[in-house]
Amino acid sequence: MFHYWYSIAKILMRRSVQPPVAIHDTIRRTFRVRLFDCDGFRVMTASRYAAYMDYIRWEMIARSPMYHAMVKRGLAPTLGSQKLIYRKPLKRWTRFAVELELAGWDDKWIYHLHRFEQSGEIKAVGITRALIWKRDVPSVLADILREVGAATTMEPPAWVLELFARDKEIIDRPRVAASTP
Repeated sequence: MFHYWYSIAKILMRRSVQPPVAIHDTIRRTFRVRLFDCDGFRVMTASRYAAYMDYIRWEMIARSPMYHAMVKRGLAPTLGSQKLIYRKPLKRWTRFAVELELAGWDDKWIYHLHRFEQSGEIKAVGITRALIWKRDVPSVLADILREVGAATTMEPPAWVLELFARDKEIIDRPRVAASTP
């Protein structure tokens, strides 16, 4: 956990020396699979993909006008849901890139696509939806987007919305009783 917060602090400190980006820009960052990113088979463990997705989203916030809009209002970004598709493993000590692309937004959620690439090949894809909170209440996203100069709407593709369509139903579903023989 120390490394995670160290990485986030580093991203926030470097924001003043990196070129700014617009909220709709696609950004890319290269990383290396470290020893403690790996499982016993010497490939990156599933939990580390989510951490690298966090890093690139934090970098997008830090380098975009969203940072000042959120700090000024005392807001916090929160991940609502994520889907990961693993294609091929990333091996220890190898370099890989994570690309972050904005898929769109609606009244509440911002949707992003994350591509894990190595040697021109897609190794994994992550799709996330996030929202912005203040004191446990989702903020009005349209106001923030208007302040940073973004279009008032950017409808995500239908396939992205379908991925998250049943999330609430799944959470609210009662537990399945264990069957007894």
